[in-house]
Amino acid sequence: MNKIAYVLPSYPVLSETFVGTEMRAMEAFGHDVQPIAFIHHLGEYQQQDSELKARTLYLCDYSKGIAFKALSFLRPTVIKALKFAFLQQGISFKSLIGNALKLAYLAKKNNCTHFHAHFSQGTAATAIVAARLCGATVSFVGHGYDVYATPQDLALKLNSVDFVVAVCKDMAADFRDMAPKVDISLIYCGIEKQRFSQVQSNVVSITKNKNIAKCELKLKTQQEKNIKLLFIGRLCETKGLFTLLNALKMIDVNKRPCIDLVGDGVLRDQLEQYVKKNQLTKYVQFLGSKQSNWFIEHSQDYAAMVAPFELAKNGDRDTGPVVVKEAMALKLPVITTFFMGCNEFLTSDSGLRVPPKDPVRLAQMIKQFLDMPIEDIQKMKNSAYDRVSNFYTSEIQASCLSAMIVRKNQQ
Repeated sequence: MNKIAYVLPSYPVLSETFVGTEMRAMEAFGHDVQPIAFIHHLGEYQQQDSELKARTLYLCDYSKGIAFKALSFLRPTVIKALKFAFLQQGISFKSLIGNALKLAYLAKKNNCTHFHAHFSQGTAATAIVAARLCGATVSFVGHGYDVYATPQDLALKLNSVDFVVAVCKDMAADFRDMAPKVDISLIYCGIEKQRFSQVQSNVVSITKNKNIAKCELKLKTQQEKNIKLLFIGRLCETKGLFTLLNALKMIDVNKRPCIDLVGDGVLRDQLEQYVKKNQLTKYVQFLGSKQSNWFIEHSQDYAAMVAPFELAKNGDRDTGPVVVKEAMALKLPVITTFFMGCNEFLTSDSGLRVPPKDPVRLAQMIKQFLDMPIEDIQKMKNSAYDRVSNFYTSEIQASCLSAMIVRKNQQ
């Protein structure tokens, strides 16, 4: 199997669970993995990423001197590297060549044969140049803001890699429009199924010894106690949080659920002010950032996850939110929007969706969910669990990525 140099802006990052998940899945599939990041991430990170963090190499830790050591690894494809570096405009030529030489040296010293970059900005550019300097193959993964909010030389990069990974069908179509000849692999950000047990995370569960009438009575009783909904994610524009709070405000106080917001971000102060101004403090709690283990342990405390994704003013968007797939694996019902990746992995049988930026429809959907018969909720939970288990696990996605890397190295 090939040894893969994973090229990352910084690592590990708490909200970027998909990176560590993919690397562990690729190792389980038989590949060796060498994480290489530009800088250290000084914030909190997922506990399960500790082992990968311990063996991550950081370009910032190495002097410019190692760039000269990479000269011994140069191959005839160096011409392609220089041509790309001259044509791109996102990074200064000097900086790009310097970091690419460092990256090439560290990767070749560790016997890497393929460069795989997450995000399509500086990491992708540096990986492309490094790969061409030393004659390796290269790919990158597009995500959200890097593709749609702040793209850098994207068409050039698409035409310069051996293949590119899109995390949803819409992104794949956009890549194809920009670069018709590019080899595109649709590989979703998968979930580590073994970490997610079949938790019955609804307000009530059905057993063979309970009749439907008793279940519906229990559900109704819990609704009257203001059952809780859950949001998990960065507190930023793409998450539709003002839409969510506006929808919550529209629900009659006698039926209004409580919502816990898990995460942190640039909008926290504004959101807190909105909650206070609109007298929602009784119904909304800001819990701050949490480890993914917290979600697994506490998912059973909530009736559903609400994730009303929407398009930000600068074009940023969530393209394939992992947290929704994690909720599906935990059998936690999902209320979200008809948006990008959610359109693919959620169906009418496995989740509830409304148009983005529509608080009226979102409020109606929340009330509709609270009034759903328990047997319908159970069917939705089971459908979601089956769907994520059959199509969106990290093992399935690793097999697709592995096949692409092996094929390109054999050509």
